[in-house]
Amino acid sequence: MKWNFHILSKQAKYLWLWLLRKDILIFLLFVGLVTVFWWGRTLSSPRDLTISIPVTYSGINQQVVFEQTLPQHFHVTIRDNGKQLRQIKKNGNHLDYDLRPLVSENDGQVVLSAENLRQKLQDILPGSTKIQNISPEYFSTNYHKQAQKTVAVRVQENIRVAPQHQLVGTPTAIPDSIQLFGSQETIDSITYIPTSVITIDQLRDSATVTASLLLPQAIRASHDQVKVHCQAEQFTEKSFTLPISIKDIPDAVSVRLFPQVVEVVARVGVSHFTQVQDSDIQAYCNYPKEATDALNVHIQHNNPYISNIRISPEKVEYMINQ
Repeated sequence: MKWNFHILSKQAKYLWLWLLRKDILIFLLFVGLVTVFWWGRTLSSPRDLTISIPVTYSGINQQVVFEQTLPQHFHVTIRDNGKQLRQIKKNGNHLDYDLRPLVSENDGQVVLSAENLRQKLQDILPGSTKIQNISPEYFSTNYHKQAQKTVAVRVQENIRVAPQHQLVGTPTAIPDSIQLFGSQETIDSITYIPTSVITIDQLRDSATVTASLLLPQAIRASHDQVKVHCQAEQFTEKSFTLPISIKDIPDAVSVRLFPQVVEVVARVGVSHFTQVQDSDIQAYCNYPKEATDALNVHIQHNNPYISNIRISPEKVEYMINQ
């Protein structure tokens, strides 16, 4: 291996000496200098370049609808030295076009011309750059103002929780309302927008998924999809012994129940066990409007962490004293 390297080194030395004798190195050096000189002149001399500048439009709300799609790019031919053109191309300029001066309160027409575009484009280009040509040079389209309405988003779901788990509250949409745009007659008939059906199996914890909105035809919306958040947790049961009250008792009348209390068993999420108290649940019977053997016991509560309530007894005997 060492012998091969020695041979190669010796041959390289002979080649170098041969090149020196033939003046090839001088020739190559000359070519390199000419190339550098040519490249420098290219960068410093003026020339033309056509670039595509993307544009976004601001200053209009979503009520405005255009009959034709506004141009998304302008093709601009510019003139400058090569170095500046390379930098412009590298920067990737972008135009933000404020349409407020062109859109009135009523239906009308928007006109974009090279005349009103030139200064806006010049503002985002270097001062030394000259605009030679703009395409399209002229664009016009009519616009209309549509009616607007805010409606709620209704979540459609098919959620199955894991064994010994339950949903915490109801699935919620984020955002829970959207803005609709369309004819007055159409949006007046809409009270809510449903989501596509969210399907989750064996939910054990929290989950956030994306759902499409089922929008009617000829309607535009501020969103075409929402996030849906749902949460499940393990549950346990909590028992209470509650007194039974009587509603709508006439004056000068008293009612005695047998028994006067009811046993209540409620399903409660583990994380909210201590937040559920007996004062959250009320047991009551309605005063009988006609003679009956027993009164039904009803339960009401105002705690969102309570579900699947069972009571015993479900009916109680009574005696009216006048």
